[in-house]
Amino acid sequence: MNPDEHLSIYPHDVHRFSTLSLEEWQQGIVLPVSKPLQWTSFDVIRKLKPQLPVKKIGHAGTLDPLATGVLVCCVGRATKLISTFQEHLKVYCTTFTFGETTPSLDRATPVSQTKSWNPMSESELEAVIESHFIGTIQQVPPMYSAVKKDGKRLYNYARKGEEVERQPRDAYIESCKILDYNGRQCTLKIVCGKGTYIRTLVDDLAKAVDSMGVVDELQRTKSGPYHIDEAWDIHKLCDALKQVKTV
Repeated sequence: MNPDEHLSIYPHDVHRFSTLSLEEWQQGIVLPVSKPLQWTSFDVIRKLKPQLPVKKIGHAGTLDPLATGVLVCCVGRATKLISTFQEHLKVYCTTFTFGETTPSLDRATPVSQTKSWNPMSESELEAVIESHFIGTIQQVPPMYSAVKKDGKRLYNYARKGEEVERQPRDAYIESCKILDYNGRQCTLKIVCGKGTYIRTLVDDLAKAVDSMGVVDELQRTKSGPYHIDEAWDIHKLCDALKQVKTV
């Protein structure tokens, strides 16, 4: 499918739902959705599917339950574009804390380790980021992830307290800018490629400055051309979809 053949519908296009034909839905619709906190990416798909006049729906990039932000949902033949959308650059904003960590590397699990740390200056931290975390880097997938090992998801091992060997993978970081830093907490804006684990990036950065790090908040603010400011609230989208013609 040609990427130009699908129709993207944003909140300001809400009137379009009352006029779309079944054929147009089948041809392909893209709905950028703002994933709520504590929802899985599949929760969004599961919520939308009964509201749609076609059966095919998928998303172009998983977000952790504690992450929020843009989830690109593809309907009908637009599902054939998922792999194309996954290759688009993503933009994330994350706030994390130095000096402690958790098994999941975010606040989904309790603090498991702490480490005293003498904070460095913002310029020193920027220098570490620029020298070690820009371009193609290597990341070991976190244990709390959906990557498979011997046919099982890593999070299944992690939930039993098991840790298994994982192979490092390439990740691409186009830019990583400090938005706020007080010596204890730091907020970063990250532009990156497919398959980048922000939790791992934070963990690796903290280790690079002889500390530990845990993600407090994470939001995907952009996925390819889709920006959080133009993404649907999931509940408002479900209400809007009540206008959809089913024949």
